[in-house]
Amino acid sequence: MRPTLVATDLDGTFLGAGSEPHPGNIAAAKELVDSGITLVIATGRPRRWLQQIDGLREMNPLVIASNGASVGHLTATEPDFIHPIPPAAIASFAAALPAELEPSFAVEYAVEWGRDPRYPSVVRDDEAMHVEDLQRLVERGDIIKIMARTEHLNTDEWAPITLEAAGSALTCTFSWFDPFGTVEISAAGVSKGSALAEVLATLGVDPADCAAFGDMPNDLEMLRLVGSPFVMAGSHKSMFEHGFTTIGHHHEGAVGKQFRTYLS
Repeated sequence: MRPTLVATDLDGTFLGAGSEPHPGNIAAAKELVDSGITLVIATGRPRRWLQQIDGLREMNPLVIASNGASVGHLTATEPDFIHPIPPAAIASFAAALPAELEPSFAVEYAVEWGRDPRYPSVVRDDEAMHVEDLQRLVERGDIIKIMARTEHLNTDEWAPITLEAAGSALTCTFSWFDPFGTVEISAAGVSKGSALAEVLATLGVDPADCAAFGDMPNDLEMLRLVGSPFVMAGSHKSMFEHGFTTIGHHHEGAVGKQFRTYLS
């Protein structure tokens, strides 16, 4: 099937080894767009961490960032819209986590981020603008994503604990496996899938006419939405339980190879 629109995750999917650009995927994406197929990038990354797809700037694709909490074109300085998390939900979630697991937090705003003093600095030449306790971070402005971390459990062990603490007030997921558990929290109902559904409704595109590519639990709702869902060979083990079509590894340019099947 030739799709009307293709959505792809970045890390572990469209990007190559070491989260570096994969030349084959970049070239195939350009051919895809030139053929009239719409390309959407859907990532857990914030907008400020999109340098790896600078090769797509001339096409200026729509970017669903921060797991659906931010939507806007690649070259825009700010997103078109965001989905903030209610401050009361953040406070309730933090209070519900077991204190003995010593959770620490980082938060994403629309264009910058902050962390509490216990959350590790990020080695991307991108130190947090604000380093202070969670309550102060919340008071600074609309938060669109929270990272909750513990050094006592790995991600698979930590995720169900955070899910229980979130209840129905928040959405919990994760986009990488970490021996120090790290999960990502959005407002209730916000995901890559919900954001893509909004985009498709605006464009008047039927989800059944779309393809999507992913590898981690934060891609699940997006993959369930479309008519042609694909997962990578190196995906998280839970992603093989849903009947999605498995393709090759991200470092082999498997996404670009699939793109090219739509052009022949």
